[in-house]
Amino acid sequence: MNQSRRSFLVSCAAAGAAVATGAAAEEKTVDGGYAAISAPGAPERAHAVLPPGSGGDSAFAMRCVGCQLCVKACPNRVLRRSRGRNFPRPEMGFEKGWCRPECVKCSEVCPAGAIRKIGIRDKKNIRSGRAVFRSQACIAAKDGVRCTVCARHCPYGAITLVELYPGKPEGPKIPVVDEAKCTGCGACEHLCPARPMPGLAVEGYVQHRETHPVEALVSRPEPSPVWQGLRLA
Repeated sequence: MNQSRRSFLVSCAAAGAAVATGAAAEEKTVDGGYAAISAPGAPERAHAVLPPGSGGDSAFAMRCVGCQLCVKACPNRVLRRSRGRNFPRPEMGFEKGWCRPECVKCSEVCPAGAIRKIGIRDKKNIRSGRAVFRSQACIAAKDGVRCTVCARHCPYGAITLVELYPGKPEGPKIPVVDEAKCTGCGACEHLCPARPMPGLAVEGYVQHRETHPVEALVSRPEPSPVWQGLRLA
């Protein structure tokens, strides 16, 4: 093997190792390149959070074949195999990411119709669950720390911060969730800095809910003037 070919192969190997190392480093999230950041814990949920377009427990159970294609296709690493069930249907978890408003990938790949095909606009009107405040975990309520992460990052404007101590605006504030706006996307749960468990946790709806904004309603034709169609003398 000549020297130039040897050098080329060595360079390729070094590049491959660098890519693998970079991927591993990317997988391990760090704060400022120094301290490792732990992922939020997985809260116990009364009802699993199912993907938008699935309709809820009964509809999803009837159609899902457990192929896990949606889990593999999820770019935000939100969907996973269910835990503690005999049948491994997919469900949502927010330790690694959250369900972004612009993503409908799972609805595009489901071969059984268990997750119906939806558009981005449709998704914004679907309520898969709601965020529930957990005062025992929230660092504002527990430690008196000023924190605005959940309200700042909620993509639907469903979280308002109120004074923990009324009459003291300079003090810590805690989140109040507007259930009419909350879709159960999990942004607040995933991004909450509280450890080991987040201060907000999403509870799934047994039956998904859909809102119908005014602009989406079919407009009715305005009544014709009373004189229209009359023949003038």
